[in-house]
Formats: sequence, structure tokens, C-alpha cells
Amino acid sequence: MPVELIKNPLKLCRIIGEEISSIVVEEDINVPDVSPDVYKILYPSARVIIRDSETTTDKVVVEGQVLVSILYAADMEGRPLNCINVSSDFSHNIDVPGAKPRMREWVDTVVQHVEAEIINSRKIKMRVIMDLKAVVEDIFEMELPVDARGSSDIQILREYLDAKELVGIIKDRYNIKEEVELRPEEPAVGEILKTDFMASIKDLLTMDGKMQVSGALNVGLLYRTADEGSIEYYQREIPFTEYIEIAGAESGMESAADLMLRDCYIDVVENENGERKKINIDANMVLVGKAYRDMAPEMLTDLYCPTLELATEKSGYEYDEFMGRAVTNTIIKESLSIKPKSPEIEKVCCMDARAIVNEVKVMDDKVAVEGTVDVDCIYASSFSGEPMNTLKEQYPFRVLLDLVGAKTEMYPKVTCKISNIDFSQMSNNIIDFRITINVTVDLYAKKKKMLIDKVEEKEGVVLDYNSLPTMTIYVVGKNDTLWKIAKKYNTTVDAIAKVNNIENPDKINVGDKILILKNMRLSKK
Repeated sequence: MPVELIKNPLKLCRIIGEEISSIVVEEDINVPDVSPDVYKILYPSARVIIRDSETTTDKVVVEGQVLVSILYAADMEGRPLNCINVSSDFSHNIDVPGAKPRMREWVDTVVQHVEAEIINSRKIKMRVIMDLKAVVEDIFEMELPVDARGSSDIQILREYLDAKELVGIIKDRYNIKEEVELRPEEPAVGEILKTDFMASIKDLLTMDGKMQVSGALNVGLLYRTADEGSIEYYQREIPFTEYIEIAGAESGMESAADLMLRDCYIDVVENENGERKKINIDANMVLVGKAYRDMAPEMLTDLYCPTLELATEKSGYEYDEFMGRAVTNTIIKESLSIKPKSPEIEKVCCMDARAIVNEVKVMDDKVAVEGTVDVDCIYASSFSGEPMNTLKEQYPFRVLLDLVGAKTEMYPKVTCKISNIDFSQMSNNIIDFRITINVTVDLYAKKKKMLIDKVEEKEGVVLDYNSLPTMTIYVVGKNDTLWKIAKKYNTTVDAIAKVNNIENPDKINVGDKILILKNMRLSKK
């Protein structure tokens, strides 16, 4: 009976690459006929929606949309605040060498810069600079040799493989629908000027067959009131819990999940009193969930047969082992101050922030993330010549996340999102704010393994026992093991250990003398 390898599949992940590609979206925007002329642009902002993405040969194809909101002071009495909302579709290819169709991809976006320039009172030139980051993963099964059969005296050497098996990975869309109502003291909504959406994951729980993802959606609404026409800002945090179905997941398994917002809408309708105070929120998001089984399976690393001549072939495997996830919220508490001779603050209308990662450094048991937060604030002043004004400032941040087992050569996958913004006016010159930044780091270690892939029986060389010495004394050298010695002298570890009274076959020392008898050595067939 020929010698046959027994193999078990082990699902693993290989990160093909992470690439960042910058894209510029430019467009001339005509002011809608129903909107007043533009006097001064106050604040342009942009949000990116990834409609679709897929891997092809050596690249990721991305289809998306940029949603631009331009707040401006109108060229009319009182310089009232107005808004233009436009969208622009884009298609972009991100080069990722080694990518192939049907591999897994994750595309994230960071808006680096938004600017708007007045061409004339009825036309604005918009320009958005953004980074698209694509991570491509190959999910594959490694055929792990675990045993061999076909001969009763085959000798097998095994060791444990330190690995986390990827039990499952699921990418799906989820929808959050919520109806909220303004409090009695809050004025009714007249015209919506700007909407803000921020979402973050707060907790993960792996359960049998699924993963529970808990988080919060923060919604902001800048609007003109229905009665007096003043500017108000409404903010609401909506907790959510979603379930990702992952076959094979078990309670207590290590897990990771990523979230990205897609289409988000706000619709304001009348309540029972006929006031526009009821707000319908409809937010769509994509969740990717992964579950890992922490295991140490036994694998066959070498084999031979004293009575057969065996030839083995090995194949090399590369994979990225998930080492763990670290999550932290860092808070920036600062103050914005108006510049000298600037109009004083009468009322804060809204505040926006954008987090940008500049550097990631992996150290022993830690990961450091450094970046900046761009803060923009719109406020109303009592100065009739410039009733609407902006404040802009940039603040650095640095977080240090504990991740046991981290090493400098490991690969970190980092996401950094603004999850909440709170602000309050302290005086007619100063605005205090508190911005929460959610930082998540997934760490991977690149591993390489040579595994026995094939075993073939060959014609052996028959030993000439007449030429063998009755006994041989072998002096143990550096890196020697009983396995190597037994294989070299065509015998077994058990036979050597028995003759030499070795209690622990795994422990021999350099310089030890090993007795090998002639009758211990078997002949090949």
C-alpha cells in the first residue's frame, strides 16, 4: 500500500496589499434658481459614499459619489445663511499588485481638503481632494498535513502550528431607521441647511453562529427655523445593535468588525400639532465581520520509514495571522478663539471636524497613532456687515494603544473616525469643544511555512550488513536531535532511547555519546 498523506484544511488570510490613491473631484456648480446670490462662501464640506468596489487583476475598481454641502452668506439684506447641496459621481482604479478577481477588498475614504471658489454670484467652482485606501485580502485554505498511512513502521514527527483560523468573514448591508421629535422648547424646522452623520462601533460579542455589533449613530441637523428664520443645530445619538450571521462562530471567539456609512437621509414632517418637529432618520451602512478560532493544530513536519525509501516534496505558504485588535477613544478638549478685529460671537451655529492619520508606528506590545483634527465652526455675530463667520483650526493628536505581542515588523490596519462633537459658547470670543476620536488598530503578523505536500515511495538501497560495525558511538553535535540521528542511521527514536536509557527523547546535550547497535538498523526494501 503506497504511503498517503492525510491533510486537514485550515482557513487563513493573506493580505495582498494596502494602497492609498488620491483623487480630485472638480465641478462648476450653478446656484439653484430658488436660492439667492452668493456673497461669501463660509464652509464647504464633503462626504464620500462608496457605491461599489471589486477586485480585478492588480487593481481595485471603485464606484462612488461625493456629496458636497456649501454653506454661504447670501448677497441680500442681512446676509442670511444659505446652503447648496450637490453630488458628483466618480470612478477610480486603485493599483494593488497581486490582486485577483473575487478576492476580498475593503475601501475606506479620507477627505483631505475641500474648497469652493466664487466664479460669479450664480456659479461656484468646487474642488474635493480625497484619499481612497484599499486593503485586499486573499482568503484561502492551507492543506495542513496531519498524518500519514500506508506502512506500519512509518516514523512521524509532529509540531504545533501557532495559528488563528479564520472561521468566517461576512460583508453585508444594514439599515438604521429612527423617528425622533424635537422637544417643545426647540423651534420647528423650516429649511434644512446641512446634515451630519457619524457612526462608530462600541462593542463586539461573538455568539454561536453570529456576531453582535453594538454602536452609535450620531446625527446632526443644521436648519433655519420655521417662524423667525433663525439658525439652529440639533444633535442626537442613536444607539444600534446589529447581528452578523457567521456560520461556525462560537461564543467567546475573538472577532473584529468594520463599519462604513453609505446613504443617509433625513426627512422632516409635521407632528400631531402640525409643527415640523418630527425627524425621520434613514441610515445605511456596511458591516464586515470576522471570527477567529485561536488554535494550535498538530501538523506533520517530517517523516521517514526504516524499511522504505521515501521522497518528500514541500510547498511554501505565506499568510497573515491576526494578532488582535485594540480600540480606544481619545478626546480633544480645546477652545476656539476669534482673531483680533474679527466679529464677536453671538451664537454658534455648527461645528465640524475631520481626523487625518499622519503616522502609525508599531512597537513592542504597543501601537502609536499620530494625526491631526481639522475643526471648522460657523457662528453668527451682531455685526450687520458680516453676520455669518467661520473659525478654522487644526489640532494634533497622539494615542498609544496596548496590544500584547505587537512587534515592529507587524502590519497595522488603522481606522480613525470622529464619533462625537460637543461644543458650547463660553463668551463672545471663545468656544469650547470636545471631540471624540475612535481609533481602531488591527494587527497582523506575516508568517511563512514550508509544509510537506507529497510523499512518494522510491526504490531503496539495501544495506550491506556485513560491512556495518557491530556498534557505533555517535557524539551529539550542535542542533542534533534523536529524530535526526535515528533517521540518519535508519532506525527509530524509541530504539535509540531504549538502548541508551534516555528518559526524555526531546532532551539530549552536545557531547552526549549515543550507542547505535547493528541490529537496530533496518534494511530498505
